[in-house]
Amino acid sequence: MKNDCFKSAFILGGTSTIAKKICIKLAENGCKKFHLVSRETGVNNQLIEKLRIFYKAKVTEERNDLLLNTSLVKKFNPKVDFYDIYLIASGFIGNNNLANSNSEEALKINSVNYAGIIPWLIEIMTEKRIKHKGSLWILSSVASDRGRPSNYHYGASKAALSIFSEGLLLRCVDKPFSVRIIKAGYISTPMTVGAPKFLCTSPTKVASILMKDPYKRGIEYLPWWWNLIMIAVRRLPSFLAARL
Repeated sequence: MKNDCFKSAFILGGTSTIAKKICIKLAENGCKKFHLVSRETGVNNQLIEKLRIFYKAKVTEERNDLLLNTSLVKKFNPKVDFYDIYLIASGFIGNNNLANSNSEEALKINSVNYAGIIPWLIEIMTEKRIKHKGSLWILSSVASDRGRPSNYHYGASKAALSIFSEGLLLRCVDKPFSVRIIKAGYISTPMTVGAPKFLCTSPTKVASILMKDPYKRGIEYLPWWWNLIMIAVRRLPSFLAARL
């Protein structure tokens, strides 16, 4: 039986693999309106065609480069209509080794994963909007739980996003609007090439898990067993954590 709770969806990071799978799952469950925001328009034609033709959905696109949103010289003030669900799925793992000595790469990682998202979250989380039923899903990462030599630039940016999002979550404790922070482990996407396959989960499976309880609030690890892994990782002594 279809879940008819979401009729419209706003997606920031519409070209990401996981966002595409979530869009299909939403459409399967009755969503008929999508607005996709990404750095490049015209690259999502296959998804858009499927949503329009197969699911009879209305789809619009908007171009936004998150790298340009952090300038204090030219302020960026996005406008976002009312939707049933808002998905923040943008992400950039970057080159950690390069970022160690190149501030441009370090700032790029921070902008795409955190700083460039802030104007959008501020616009979404207005007092008027959170008085109504709706949902905000924010894709963070298990990398935010502990700094590691191999990806601490990415982890730090996701940690900042997680903490900011937790503030939004607590702000909505007594509101109809729900905030869901998703700390995903390895998902089989171009970003995780080289990751151990036994730790990887398919984007389709992750999307299916999310749709089982669409208005769920709080912080969750996907799949659930990543919570156990990260409990262990957080408790590792420094000499062992330095090898991660």
